Amino acid sequence: MKKNLNEELFDKDISIEEFDHITDGVEDHVFSDRYLAGKEKMMKAYTQKKKAKMTGIFPKIAVAAATVIVLGTPFAVNAATNGALFASLWGTEGKTNITNHTVTIIESEKIRNDGTPVKHTFEMPKVEFADMDPDKAAALLKGKLMANPVVAEFGGYKFTVLAVARDGNCIAVEYTIENEKGVNLLNFSQLHNETKGASTNEDQNIMYSFGAGPGKTYVDMSKSTSTKIFCREYMSDVDFLSKYADPDHSEFPTDAGMKLHIYEFNDTMTSYYKAEKDPFKDIKDQVTVDIPFADKIEMSEVKSADGDSVKISPISMKLKGSAKLYGKNNYGDEFNPEFSEGVDHLRTVKITYNDGSEYNVYNSGDKNGKGSVASYAYMIGEKDSVSIMFNRLVDTNNISKITVNGIEFNFK
Repeated sequence: MKKNLNEELFDKDISIEEFDHITDGVEDHVFSDRYLAGKEKMMKAYTQKKKAKMTGIFPKIAVAAATVIVLGTPFAVNAATNGALFASLWGTEGKTNITNHTVTIIESEKIRNDGTPVKHTFEMPKVEFADMDPDKAAALLKGKLMANPVVAEFGGYKFTVLAVARDGNCIAVEYTIENEKGVNLLNFSQLHNETKGASTNEDQNIMYSFGAGPGKTYVDMSKSTSTKIFCREYMSDVDFLSKYADPDHSEFPTDAGMKLHIYEFNDTMTSYYKAEKDPFKDIKDQVTVDIPFADKIEMSEVKSADGDSVKISPISMKLKGSAKLYGKNNYGDEFNPEFSEGVDHLRTVKITYNDGSEYNVYNSGDKNGKGSVASYAYMIGEKDSVSIMFNRLVDTNNISKITVNGIEFNFK
């Protein structure tokens, strides 16, 4: 569960899946409570199957349906050629700093059974982006950015994966989607970027996903057009091939890369959800494309006397903590490892550098979200661990300390 907003404000009115599709009038069909409940039921069933066995839910891949082209020199990284990639994946290119403000959305297209439209009011956290000198960025990544474009053509669409970086905790991917007749695979806007990211447009029959963990899709609004969109995907890393080796690709080491899955269904996903049918039982065609990795970016670890730990790389960090670290959440509830989630008890995360400068990664603000900060690309938690992907590159060679909920982890 991701906590970049104060979700308790609207948990009685909106599901996580419904919130994924907040948009300003893009959807033109009427949503009823029954429809939303059916959709949520199907999504939860699909998610549980995916967790149970990620490779077992898909039919035999139709590799002939796509054209796949690999371009360039395998793992070529230097400041001159990849400064633009550093700026777009982790810098300020195509991004706008956000100040704290209140947002109220009335979705007239989403009507409850009682005839009232869905309405949300929530506090938007402060978000700041930062650039890094390309030479320093290249030195930090040490050649561990896959900048070898992979092109896949399927269903009239052209996908170009430009770059991939991973550290075993999170994955960053930059890619474009093109279609001369118009790209309509995603619902996206500045509001999507500020909240949970772009969502699948359910009023058409093509869907894609990367063979990794859940994440957020950020669309560069300044560069995207109706026929080509520029995307950055920030995901948790479930070590897909390491845990679920693919016998159809035994020529690759089990840690060689991830998958780009593209599906074409016989009907729109909206139709499936309205009929309470599983779209993945009615796939017309699909393709799975191998996306190579460079080596993992190294992560260093610091532990406290109580056994709490912080693992960090230039692109992400992972917290693993006890009840002492997580303590009480904003509602006064104590962390209990039996049923609590660490992400719900995360209140502040701050990195302090040797020169005294600070990177405020996260602050939950008060119980209503006021004063909150969410200067990260993606956050996800599981029980006592929380993974945070940074929205900038972190100079791990110059960290003095990391402060989590007031508890300091000191670096040498």
